[in-house]
Amino acid sequence: MQRVFLLFSIFVVAGLSAQEIPYKNTPDWESTAAGRISTGLGLADINGDGWKDMIVADGNDIQRQHLTLHYNNGDGTYPLSPDWESDDIDYHGHLAVGDLNDDGWPDVAVSVYIGPSGFSDPGKLKIYFNQQGELESTPSFESMPFYTFSCAMGDADGDGDLDIGVACGEPYSSILDKGRIYYNDNGTFSDDHVWESYVNMGSLDVEFGDIDLNGYLDIVFTCEDTHNYIYFADELGQISDTAGWESSDPENYINSVDIGYHLEGDPYTFLVMTGNDQLGGDGRLKMYNFDSDPFETTPSWESNPFGYGSGIILYSVLWEDEPDLIYGGWWKPVKIALNTENGYELNASYTSSETSVVEAILISDLGQESWIDTTYINNDTIQGNLILLPHPVVEKVSSVSVEDVVLADEMWKHIPGKGWVVVSDEIPLYPPVAVKYKHSPHGDMVITNWDSGKGNFIYYNTNEPVGIPENNVQDELEVYPNPADDFIYIDFGRIHHSCNISILDQHGRQILHTDISNTANARIACPQFPAGMYILKCAIDGNIKAKKFFIIHK
Repeated sequence: MQRVFLLFSIFVVAGLSAQEIPYKNTPDWESTAAGRISTGLGLADINGDGWKDMIVADGNDIQRQHLTLHYNNGDGTYPLSPDWESDDIDYHGHLAVGDLNDDGWPDVAVSVYIGPSGFSDPGKLKIYFNQQGELESTPSFESMPFYTFSCAMGDADGDGDLDIGVACGEPYSSILDKGRIYYNDNGTFSDDHVWESYVNMGSLDVEFGDIDLNGYLDIVFTCEDTHNYIYFADELGQISDTAGWESSDPENYINSVDIGYHLEGDPYTFLVMTGNDQLGGDGRLKMYNFDSDPFETTPSWESNPFGYGSGIILYSVLWEDEPDLIYGGWWKPVKIALNTENGYELNASYTSSETSVVEAILISDLGQESWIDTTYINNDTIQGNLILLPHPVVEKVSSVSVEDVVLADEMWKHIPGKGWVVVSDEIPLYPPVAVKYKHSPHGDMVITNWDSGKGNFIYYNTNEPVGIPENNVQDELEVYPNPADDFIYIDFGRIHHSCNISILDQHGRQILHTDISNTANARIACPQFPAGMYILKCAIDGNIKAKKFFIIHK
């Protein structure tokens, strides 16, 4: 057994520079690879315990595999191997998570890229409904066959429920197809109730967003070997089948997309996309601004050539007004390009030392250490049924009120991680409208990776917590320096007669346990622990207090 040094001490404070990128260069957590070819990623509370679980779709176009789940340990850590996997297998692409049938439990939609026979056989869309805390072992909805690599959820017809947008086509074989939206009919879906785009596309990604800021969600398709398209919703929230915008780049080979909002001053939206030059094109990241009339069809910013670009997400890493650009590629590092006056940095401020075959990137404060309660109030006239929130990554929406009347939960929808809420068309959105929600300035970075020899990654945010988790009492407990080298110092706020201390590693395994009494502070030696992320848990007077901290060895 390792010796543990527990001393009572005077504290010395140390901290990180506010301008340092708050992620280590290597992942803090890597799941067991086990030959999994991970592609789709979702973060949502599947089992109803208040903590975000990790949903992963495995397979890509390489091997038929399962949908899997890692349940959150209740502190932001996850087991190395999945806790659950589906009974069925497929060539799974990307997935989307949201409550489709108004029962209060998040469901999972998954794109299947190709069929059981491979590229000669089209895939499909599947839905796994959540049965009060457990996903169906096999999907209860499977569409007719078509090639699809990605899907997204959003309200496509202005009625306040979640429909499913589907990217269609198979670019490797130059098979073009119409983009689709499966309309939600009181929680059921059918091949007979589907929107189709007027043109055929080779689309690899799809996303909902209010591009023209008319109060309704539009749909964006990014494509290989065809233009990118936006289909706009009209004044009733119905998305047109004729594209209202298409990019004019001479060669277009785009893999993934995310949508950003500039809400200060003269508001406008923008798109960021990753190019992938496997089949052609220049392999650059591109940004399109929608701040002019008519909208520009060429990029306002382009990166240096990146090659096989893939996953992308916008997030304000340094907690400033404008989001930064986080992106990855195939057999490449993860990069973070900070926002500048002229777009994004051409030389990224952060480059991970670990490379992988990145598919999806999501941001969430998994341990809830820095969740902040916020109320957004809009006293202006609201068009449509969409409420854009000032924080682009929202952990959880607690309530929506119109003229001080709290709406029933089934009258509004929020997708975990999105910065918007849609409201039922039965509710007139007269001001004031109030949305209570939780967000975090210190999100962790989660990445799926289809290199079968590597697992999926979590890069935990190294900034000190600034909020109080709803599930834990943390108003007295302080741990510093963070990150630590020789010692961590623990301040309990006041003298307690007894305190039970545990330290857990990034996989949730207990590596230290001790009891102390009649003290207000303590210190624990760190050299015995490897560098990495840890959770300090203290049982004090019947309350569980927890803090995330990091150890680095200089």
